[in-house]
Amino acid sequence: MAKIKKTLTTIGIWLAAQILVTLVFMIVALAQSKDIYSVLAPALLYSDLLVIIILIAIKYCGIKELFKTVPADIFLFSIVFALCGMYAVEMLSSGFDIPNALEEQFKAMSKTLTGFFAICIVGPIMEEIMMRRVILKEIEKAAKSMWWGIIISAALFAIIHVNPIQVVFAMPAGIILGWLYCKTGSLLVPICIHILNNTAAFITMRMDSDSDFTIRSPFGVTFTLILIFVCAATCIWIVRRYAKLKKEQELLEATVAEPAETAHRGAFEGNSYDK
Repeated sequence: MAKIKKTLTTIGIWLAAQILVTLVFMIVALAQSKDIYSVLAPALLYSDLLVIIILIAIKYCGIKELFKTVPADIFLFSIVFALCGMYAVEMLSSGFDIPNALEEQFKAMSKTLTGFFAICIVGPIMEEIMMRRVILKEIEKAAKSMWWGIIISAALFAIIHVNPIQVVFAMPAGIILGWLYCKTGSLLVPICIHILNNTAAFITMRMDSDSDFTIRSPFGVTFTLILIFVCAATCIWIVRRYAKLKKEQELLEATVAEPAETAHRGAFEGNSYDK
């Protein structure tokens, strides 16, 4: 019960920080007769930084947990798996006319260095801590199910993006990132993937270019199928790699335990003989 209260309090702090900081920046902008869009990037940056500092201060997430490493091959295959899966979703969704309600806001944010840090660095770190470490992990503990944690956190991850085109993308992306977090046990993996994805989107917005390479374009379906195939293949590789690591760990533990058990048995038999 105490853990649930802590989780709900943390979510409340996160939402309050986002709303209050954004309101302050908007009021200042209006008082100075500035465009509201011009304060979106600093408002997002400072509210996210504030949440990260609070989470670390209340020891919900430590620095070591943020930078926990995984084997290099797993790290690389995780990135390939996630980016192929996420881009395949984007290609599939390009076949539908999904509105982009916040396009102008994001384009305005992409024109500043503050916007880069807010969208590409600090935002992904904050969202991964909240969605994966706080929400996913606590739901997993409460429901005693990894998949309940992954699905619910992914749904919340989609909802907070509000923008319809982002919601469609964020749900499967959240499932991919959540699964990788559970599999690797490292926040560093989803954080790096999130940063790479957002940076690619930022560069696209910065160039003010809308790619015409969609699932409706020539080779669009073929390219999407290739992405899905690579995504599935790397997913299978990751599962098998961890199964192999688990067997190696069990074998190592059995090897270490056997000499100790033999020594204990020998000592017992020796004592019996002396008697």
